Amino acid sequence: MSDAHHRWPCLAAALLGSTLCPPAAAQSSAPCIGPEITLAVPAAEKARWLALRARLGEHLQTLRDLDRCAQISLHERDGRLGLDVRTGDGRLASREVENEAQLLRASEALLTLPPQVPSAPPSVSAAERPPEEPRAAAPSASAHLELGAGAAARLGGTPLFIAGGVAGFADVALEPWRLGVSARWDITTGLLGEPTLMDYYLMSTVVGVHVGRRIELQSTSLDLLLGPNLVLEAQDADDGDQDIGGSATDVRVALGARLSGPPRSNWRAFGSADFELSPARLVAPHFAHPGLPALPSFSFGLALGILWGET
Repeated sequence: MSDAHHRWPCLAAALLGSTLCPPAAAQSSAPCIGPEITLAVPAAEKARWLALRARLGEHLQTLRDLDRCAQISLHERDGRLGLDVRTGDGRLASREVENEAQLLRASEALLTLPPQVPSAPPSVSAAERPPEEPRAAAPSASAHLELGAGAAARLGGTPLFIAGGVAGFADVALEPWRLGVSARWDITTGLLGEPTLMDYYLMSTVVGVHVGRRIELQSTSLDLLLGPNLVLEAQDADDGDQDIGGSATDVRVALGARLSGPPRSNWRAFGSADFELSPARLVAPHFAHPGLPALPSFSFGLALGILWGET
């Protein structure tokens, strides 16, 4: 549409009191400030329609993403309000409504633009990019030492016995893995499932190595451990005539679990449980002396103590 043709509707709207058209001196390249609203009604009803146009204009000015370059023509046909719209890009649309509320909703639906999608930033070639600063290498996990000691109790079989003693360990920790050594000393002075000779005792000294993995729980740390143990056993009793005794060495497989906490403290309480099995003695019983009971083939152990470790 030429500038001359565009000014005639605005001049007519100005005579009717509209403030929605841009100034006549504005250039065609100036941003639109409409929509432009015109009336196509008889002069006798102009006053009623001027008020309706004003309310429509005020409503449209409150909207965002509105086509400000659109042109709106209001008219009445067969007692119904008519709305003709020419959008800023030249598309035409018409609606007929029953009342003012429907008129406001229909004009809003016809003139609201889709939201603007931000354009993608221009791509930059690799040659144009500034050189990236070298990233600092992530600090490697440092190994630290954990030491623990406490009281221990064991239930063994076969034959069945209960023993008490002490246990300790030293672990090198490289999170979440553990590599360590353990030691235990325990003694029992009687068997549970059979008569025991006078002054009988069975004393065990155990050293072992283990590998494990730590699992951090909410308020404690759980270590799962596996490794071989070397067991040195000394057995002694009095058969009434003479003192008899003997010793034996055994290699056993040990599986254990240890809970400790609180996790971020250097000094922590710990509780552990383990199961120790002698594969050789499962095949055939072993005796330190023919006059003494058979040596145990497995045992369960519990320990409670204090652990020190770097955090």
